[in-house]
Amino acid sequence: MAYLQDVYFANLNAVCHIGGAFSLRPGEEWKYREHTFVQNKFYYITGGRCRLTIEGKEYVGEAGTWFFIPAGTRHKYSYIPGEPLEKYWIHFDLYPNAEIAQMLKLPRLIHVAADDPSRELFHRLIEANSSDRLDDRLNAKAYLLSLLARYITVAQAGEVLVGGEQEEQLQNLLAYIHEHLDGDLDNAELAARCHLHPNHFIRYFRGCTGQTPARYVAERRMEAAKRLLEETDLPVSEIMERVGLSESGHFARLFRKQYALTPTEYRREYRLEQTKHASYI
Repeated sequence: MAYLQDVYFANLNAVCHIGGAFSLRPGEEWKYREHTFVQNKFYYITGGRCRLTIEGKEYVGEAGTWFFIPAGTRHKYSYIPGEPLEKYWIHFDLYPNAEIAQMLKLPRLIHVAADDPSRELFHRLIEANSSDRLDDRLNAKAYLLSLLARYITVAQAGEVLVGGEQEEQLQNLLAYIHEHLDGDLDNAELAARCHLHPNHFIRYFRGCTGQTPARYVAERRMEAAKRLLEETDLPVSEIMERVGLSESGHFARLFRKQYALTPTEYRREYRLEQTKHASYI
């Protein structure tokens, strides 16, 4: 697990996009058709009950049930007729995207006690995330990481050790990749930075990260493009250049492969969701 300590956490970034507290009175309706989503979701039920179907398996959420739905997971959710519902919810990204869920095999849900600190963390995160103050936005990031750590603790995935020998060479290489996504990052160039033959470098990289260098670079480029689509009004053509791609068709294919939408479609859907987020939960 040295990769967790020396590589993944060295580059980890967590971003909460939207979230809030939601309540439903008996007789009101709340449901959404089956879909996949490009961000991770937390649903923490604090009162009442609801139904969630995740990858075809149905769950009933009640007070103390905390759901983690990783990005790209097929799911739907709905009210139970006659039942009230109270919950916290957030949509968030992890960069590199969601690898920690795969590495630690985190469960779909955990159960926490009424006095668990997670409830206060959700409250603080939602308050801080709605502020434009720098200290609040930094606190929001800290609360999100604390929630993720709490989920791992309750799930007992925290028993996985993340120590081990330093992989300084790989850590430096991944930092270089993250800082130069607009440049030439082919296998030969990356292998030379590690003083390895390209064939040996591919085996070394895959053994440490579970991915080929090309796949790792492509995913990081699409993550960077996704954030630029969310956070700026830059034309898609300029975003493409900023992540080191020169052919629009290739860029659109890579983006669709990772997020099931073209860049233009994603920007439109993301902004529509931002304007509707009070009811889209």
